[in-house]
Amino acid sequence: MNNESTINTDTIDIRSLVMNYMRYWYYFLLSIIAFIFIAFLINRYTPPEYSVHTKLLIRDDSNTKLGAENLLEELEIFSGRTNLKNEIVILKSYTIAKKIVEELELGVSYYQHGFFQKNELFKNSPFKVLVDSSHEQLTGEGFKIEIIDENNFSISMNFDDKYPYNIQKQKLNKSIIANINENKRYKFNENIENDFFKFRLEKTDFFNIAKIRENDKYFSFKLHQEDNLAQKLINQVIINPINKETSVLEIKIKGKNPKKNIDILNKLTEIYIRSGLDEKNIMVINTIDFIDDQLKIIRDSLNIIENQLALFRRQNPNIDIVDKEFGVYFEKQKLDNSLSEQTVNIKYYKSLLNYLENEENPNSIVSPTSMGISNPELNRLINQLLELYSKKDELELTTTNKNPTYLLIISQIKHTKNTIIENVNNLISSSRIYEKDLEKRINSFNYKLDKLPEAEKKYIILNRKYQLNEEALKYLILKKDDAELAKVATTSDHRVIDEARLESEKPIKPKKSLNYFISIIFSFLLPVFLISIRRFFSDTIDNKSDINNCTNIPLLSVIGHSDKASSLIVPNAAKSIIAESFRSLRTNIQYLAADKKNKIITVTSSIGGEGKTFITMNLASIFALSGNKTILIGGDLRKPRIQEEFNIDDKSGLSSYLIGKKTSKDIIKKTEIPNLDLICSGAIPPNPAELLDSNKMDKLIMELNKKYDYIVIDTPPIGLVTDGVILMKNADINLYIVRHNYSKMKTLATINNLYNQKQIKNVHIIINDYEQSHSGYGYGYGYGYGYGSGYGYYEEQ
Repeated sequence: MNNESTINTDTIDIRSLVMNYMRYWYYFLLSIIAFIFIAFLINRYTPPEYSVHTKLLIRDDSNTKLGAENLLEELEIFSGRTNLKNEIVILKSYTIAKKIVEELELGVSYYQHGFFQKNELFKNSPFKVLVDSSHEQLTGEGFKIEIIDENNFSISMNFDDKYPYNIQKQKLNKSIIANINENKRYKFNENIENDFFKFRLEKTDFFNIAKIRENDKYFSFKLHQEDNLAQKLINQVIINPINKETSVLEIKIKGKNPKKNIDILNKLTEIYIRSGLDEKNIMVINTIDFIDDQLKIIRDSLNIIENQLALFRRQNPNIDIVDKEFGVYFEKQKLDNSLSEQTVNIKYYKSLLNYLENEENPNSIVSPTSMGISNPELNRLINQLLELYSKKDELELTTTNKNPTYLLIISQIKHTKNTIIENVNNLISSSRIYEKDLEKRINSFNYKLDKLPEAEKKYIILNRKYQLNEEALKYLILKKDDAELAKVATTSDHRVIDEARLESEKPIKPKKSLNYFISIIFSFLLPVFLISIRRFFSDTIDNKSDINNCTNIPLLSVIGHSDKASSLIVPNAAKSIIAESFRSLRTNIQYLAADKKNKIITVTSSIGGEGKTFITMNLASIFALSGNKTILIGGDLRKPRIQEEFNIDDKSGLSSYLIGKKTSKDIIKKTEIPNLDLICSGAIPPNPAELLDSNKMDKLIMELNKKYDYIVIDTPPIGLVTDGVILMKNADINLYIVRHNYSKMKTLATINNLYNQKQIKNVHIIINDYEQSHSGYGYGYGYGYGYGSGYGYYEEQ
């Protein structure tokens, strides 16, 4: 019985709920029409997005060798196999992505703007931006370009609180902030420069003023931070094996510009394959560089000896020994050749030892086989060291320095290097022994040569030196030819199977059917949501989130609502909750401008009626009651109210002092509150802004600042007149009053502009007249006070 009752109740509730929504059927009808129309616009004007892919064959541990190592095994330059997962990491590495950005010049993006669409231009922009990389640049925001004629264009820029980017240091310069909103006219190839950027525009082959005017579209460009762009590119590229049985990778990228993405994927595979070839050829290149250095030395020696031989022949024209056979000489020549080879070998050993001992780049190693040194043990150790370095590089891409496998590789590298060092030292020792033996045998022949006639002996010595260097030259040239042959014969271990192309002519976005389906779903959800909420939004400040949405200025305190007639709550009700809130405010203020011993505080608001005078009087009172010598200044010369609250009838005040009729001592009044003095506004002058901005006002503030711990100034509302801003610029602390359920959000625009433009400092907001019945601040205090409309500030007009 109870269950049936429950079911019936639920049925009635659901029916009632449905009927309640059906009362607003026209909401659903309008929503359906609107959302379907929106879906149509999205499908019609959204730039299509395409998927581009390419396929790359990777040599892995199961592949047959594809490289040149089978053809040139005697050089023992190439070795090692490739791990497929490591190659995926390399393909998505920052290094390759950064090279793509640089080689394709992706650091600047170009756009063409239509009525609804914005299309990216890639290699077909009518202009090119030449950026000065030595100058800081503004990145991430668009520069709007309108081409006027063949030689002129206008550029619009709008930057708020942007940090310029230092291209060379690759980081933002946070010492300066750009706030720019301007539109200027320039000529092509003219430098566009200020503190935040420097570049110039030049026309490209696609510049056609007639076509530009016909399309009636404008352009824009955006500068990028290349490191961020490279990271973004890494995230966009998707790499997966075709299947588990092959080592073929499919590389994809999605985007609105398929031409650009095709170039990106082609450049990716090009750089990857090129890097592999460079890595394989690095030892050959180092060998060629080493031989070139030796060839330069030997050629210089040959030139010197040739000159000496020519001079000898001119000085001895009658000597004819060129075709004579000196057995001793030719025997000695063979020894000299052997000594030359041995000298080259020792130089190589020293070069190798220098690398191993100084921890240089492993790519600088020269193969011993390429130098004609046949030592299988040394070759094996060097190949082992290079393989260990290759494994180390792979692990650095995927693991940390504390990984046990990584630490093991480091230990093996150290052990292998020590073994090679010991081996090379032994080779140097044995080579030096053989070198000394050759020198000893050569000296023996030299003794025999000394018995020859002086002219013939000198000729033989010169000729011997010449042939010795000539043989060394031939030997090195032969070795260089071998190394260059190895370089030319080198092929990549990997190859592109399919060049980058569209995966499908049909775009992957927008998905028209899906968009229409989603639009129908939302066309029902939105009316349900609106009908369920049924609340009206007010433009008055109602809670803390309204403050956070309107401004970045920090919130300092909240003062609540009270029904008391008097505005001086603190001295008359010291134990009230209002007084307690002002004590809390006093504590908060003590932490502001902590470096100031005596503080100058201004209190202002946007319009009249928000309670700035109330806050000013009670804030000054709470400082005085705590034992601080305080003076309250009525800085509102247009609509003074302070003297009324303190029951002072004397008309002399701040205005009397500023026009020179009274001295500072004459206008300072004692109040019934201990430690609290008062300077009333005085008679209303015709020129309050000029008086407050005078030197006499500055002099008065400086004089009072030496005598009082706190100077509290009641200023006019800054949303109505500029007097308050004049006083706030020289204050240590500026308090801005916002009245709960009274102040409008748009009234914060004035204080926001001053704050953003740094015209005033140390600004904080106080919420006033908060009523506890509202939630939003977390706590509330009471206060009440009658306010006018604020229009009285213009009574003189």
